[in-house]
Amino acid sequence: MKRLLALVVKEFLQLKRDKISLRMMVMIPLMQTFIFGYAINYDVKHLKTVVLDESRSFDSRELVAKMTATEYFDVIGSVTSLAELRQQMDAGRVVCALVIDREFGRDRHRGTAAHAFLVVNASDTTTATQAMSIAAGISNQLSIQTLAKKAGWKERMLPVDLRVRPWYNPDLRTATFIIPGLLGLVLTFTLIQYTALALVRERERGTLEQLQVTPVTRFEIIVGKILPFLLIGLLQMTLIVGLMVFAFDVPIVGSVLQLYLASILFIAAVLGLGMLLSTMAKTQMQAIQLSFIFLLPSVFLSGYVFPIEGMPPFFRALTYLIPLKYYLLLVRGIVLRGASITQLWEPLLSLALFTLVIIGAAVARFKKTSD
Repeated sequence: MKRLLALVVKEFLQLKRDKISLRMMVMIPLMQTFIFGYAINYDVKHLKTVVLDESRSFDSRELVAKMTATEYFDVIGSVTSLAELRQQMDAGRVVCALVIDREFGRDRHRGTAAHAFLVVNASDTTTATQAMSIAAGISNQLSIQTLAKKAGWKERMLPVDLRVRPWYNPDLRTATFIIPGLLGLVLTFTLIQYTALALVRERERGTLEQLQVTPVTRFEIIVGKILPFLLIGLLQMTLIVGLMVFAFDVPIVGSVLQLYLASILFIAAVLGLGMLLSTMAKTQMQAIQLSFIFLLPSVFLSGYVFPIEGMPPFFRALTYLIPLKYYLLLVRGIVLRGASITQLWEPLLSLALFTLVIIGAAVARFKKTSD
């Protein structure tokens, strides 16, 4: 125990001398949290829209007014021809264009289909999908009103009243979904790179050989390098949690203690992975490159950006090798749903198993590279 404590003290003394790294350990999580928290927003509104109204009727103006009232479409002007519309779209001045047929008003009152179509710039699929969904909802609402009037329906409620009750994020705020997951993402990005450089830096400085001739075991060397960064990871987590609660107004519904317990396990897994990469690299540049090779799959295969259920079977199988996947299930369950770790025992057990295996692999690999 004394030897392990001495190694931990040595690591802290080395970190104390590297003042730039100390500042980065604090500033990078804060910067990433602010940038991701404010920049990522799936609720796209105020899409610049032009209108080609060939009908020029009360009904066509009603359609434009309903679209404007949603706040998803900002009508910035009108065009007089499809050629002018295309010019506006090609130049990137507008995202959407509403084209209303000449007979729109007459057809609606005659009881036949009234035609209009929405042109959407689908080079941005997220924006296009949301715009088309909102437009379809407006169209359905107008259709229902017309049919109800023709059928003589006088009740205020529709024949079928299906109401949606979104739990855990009733306002459907993007920040409520993004920020808890960002906790794991920022810890992965920062900690894996610091630990990936740990053994390589020691080897390049010549201090690793000095450690190997001391009575400390290889297990103590690995754990002695992980423990200081574990405390730093907890400090980073506390900063992000503070921003999550006070800056982004995302309360922790569940137990804060259980959130920290799950986070300790995840931080240990990430640090163990960083140490494993450090045993594979011969130079600091190789260590950085190896860490980046793992960081990108962590983003795209963890379920943070894309739902795992929509992935092909091969990539769904790869997600079981990503510790961030299990941590996202834990942190979103605790923070948003108020679940306990006993209810979330499956991802907790998987994360614990991953942590033991990865630290064990780092110790075994370090033994091979030291021979």
